[in-house]
Amino acid sequence: MSKIKLSTPLPAKLTDWLQDVYPAWLQLPESTFYEMVPFNSPQSPLQLNYSDCSADLAASSIFLNLDIFFSLISEGRIPLLENGSISSDGLDLLLETTTWPNCDMDMTRMMRRPLDQENIGPLDFLMALAGAAKLTKIVDGRLMVTVAGRRVCEKLVDQSIVRAVFEATFSKVNPRTLTKLAHPWVREQAGIIFWGLSITADAPRTVSELTRYCFVPPEKFLDNTFGMLEVYMRAVYLTPLSWFGLMATSSPCDGETHVYDRLYQKTALFDCFMEFDFEPAQPAERPN
Repeated sequence: MSKIKLSTPLPAKLTDWLQDVYPAWLQLPESTFYEMVPFNSPQSPLQLNYSDCSADLAASSIFLNLDIFFSLISEGRIPLLENGSISSDGLDLLLETTTWPNCDMDMTRMMRRPLDQENIGPLDFLMALAGAAKLTKIVDGRLMVTVAGRRVCEKLVDQSIVRAVFEATFSKVNPRTLTKLAHPWVREQAGIIFWGLSITADAPRTVSELTRYCFVPPEKFLDNTFGMLEVYMRAVYLTPLSWFGLMATSSPCDGETHVYDRLYQKTALFDCFMEFDFEPAQPAERPN
C-alpha cells in the first residue's frame, strides 16, 4: 500500500495529477484508512450486507457465467491442456456462451486459433475465480465442479457462496487475469476504492474522474503518461463491479460509444450491499 500521508496540503506532484479532484481517501481518518486493508478484515469499517443482498448478487452476470461454466464442465465440454489451462475448443465454447458486460470481446473472438487462456482476460479470470472460491477443482488433469459449484447450477446460491465469490474476486484472484499490466498491490486498495465510489459515484463519471477520486497513487505512477491507474480502475474494479450489478454504465452522449468511453455510476444495490460505519467529514466535491 502506498504510504501517502493523509494530510494537507498535498504534494505539488500529487495535486497536479489529481487535477480538480479532491480524493475521497483524504476524508478517511488515518487509522480508518489502514483498517480498510484488506477490505474484508475483522477490523474493517466496511460491512458487506450479504444477508439482504445475496439473492440480487446471485442474479448478476458473474453468477450467470459461473452457472454456464459449471454446466459445461459437468457435460465434459471444457477439457484442459497439460498445463491446467482450458483448451482452445473450450475457450471457443465459453466465448459463444458467456456474456461479459463492459468488455470488448469482438477482437477476442477474432483471435487466431488455437486460443490461449492467458490472452482472454474474462475467461482467465473466470477459471481463476472458480478455483479461488472453491467451486471447481482439478482432479487427475480434469476440471471438476465441487459440491458448492453444483449449488450454483441448481440455483441454490446462498450467502456463503456469494461471499466466497465476491471476496475471491477482490482479494484472491490475481488482477493480472483482468489486465496483464496489473501489479498485486492493486488489490490492496479495494476497501479504499469501495469507500471512494460510495461517496463519489452517485452520478455518472468517467473512469479518469473515478480513478482520481478513489485510487491512492504510488508516486512512480504520477508521471505515467499511459494512464495505467485508469487501466487498473476500469479492468480490476469498475468492470468486475458491473458484473456483480454494483455499477451501471451509460454513454456520455446519446449515441453508443466504445466500452472504454463509458461512464460508471453506482447502483442502488451498491449502497444496500456496502455499508460503512462512519460518515464523510466534508462534501466529496471541493477543491484541493
